[in-house]
Amino acid sequence: MKRVELIMNPAAGKGQLLDLLDTITERLQEHIEDVRVYQTTKPGDGAARVKEIGTDTDLIIAAGGDGTVHELVNAVSALEKRPVFAILPGGTCNDFSRALGLSQEPLDALDQILAMRTKVVDVGCSSQGRYFLNFWGIGLITQVSLDITSQDKQRLGRLAYYFSAIQNLWEARPFHLKVETEEGPLFDGKAAMMVVGNGSFIGGVQGFFPQSRLDDGHFDLLIVKEATLEGAWSMLVSNMTKEWPESENLLYSHAASVSITASPPQEIDCDGEKGEFTPVELTALRNHLTMVVGQMPPNP
Repeated sequence: MKRVELIMNPAAGKGQLLDLLDTITERLQEHIEDVRVYQTTKPGDGAARVKEIGTDTDLIIAAGGDGTVHELVNAVSALEKRPVFAILPGGTCNDFSRALGLSQEPLDALDQILAMRTKVVDVGCSSQGRYFLNFWGIGLITQVSLDITSQDKQRLGRLAYYFSAIQNLWEARPFHLKVETEEGPLFDGKAAMMVVGNGSFIGGVQGFFPQSRLDDGHFDLLIVKEATLEGAWSMLVSNMTKEWPESENLLYSHAASVSITASPPQEIDCDGEKGEFTPVELTALRNHLTMVVGQMPPNP
């Protein structure tokens, strides 16, 4: 490996990665011939940098939180010739880095990156032109993240997501949901939430998809028909037991492609990024991206 580009969000993790930047750079230079560091200053900087250097780089390291990873994955996934992609976690939840078995301590994760164990993973793609590594969701999941302030994230970390979920559980606004997959109609009725998973972690926990796979060419689908305490408890238990949650209010399925409509139209949360609305079609792009992994659990 000759050239590595480290693209860092210096504000991630309360500046923790920036404090470690000299050490990170020195370690990379001990193993790699050409190491370049680019610090972003505003949204879109990282994507522009990928478009500039992506095809001439062997490895791109996204140093930051889930927002940084999402921006860079969208830029890398759109390339015809895609470099290996790695995550140096520095945010609050770091969901997909957890799914890849990477340490949440930056310097330990850096050692895992330097070991260069890789896995070819699936990437989700929406008809609205957005790629996602981890999840796509509508309904309650969108409201949960909307209600979390940056101050809460800094003060409470991952706990902010749990508190928001509990607070919003009783305020869920049902909508009419129609879902079709490549196998045919799946659901047509009232729902409080739908999540389409590629990874297994959301908000730092595995409660939705504890047995998810990253390379099977299929999404995990979860439809919550009604937000109930019983369903929430089932998800909490699944996080501890690694078994699928069970509740009559929960519908699970798998699909390589899915068409989703909702009435009224629902705002979409795509790996934490918002601003788009249903209807939409989603496709799992099998083996689309080569990523650096840590200690991954065996496939279920």
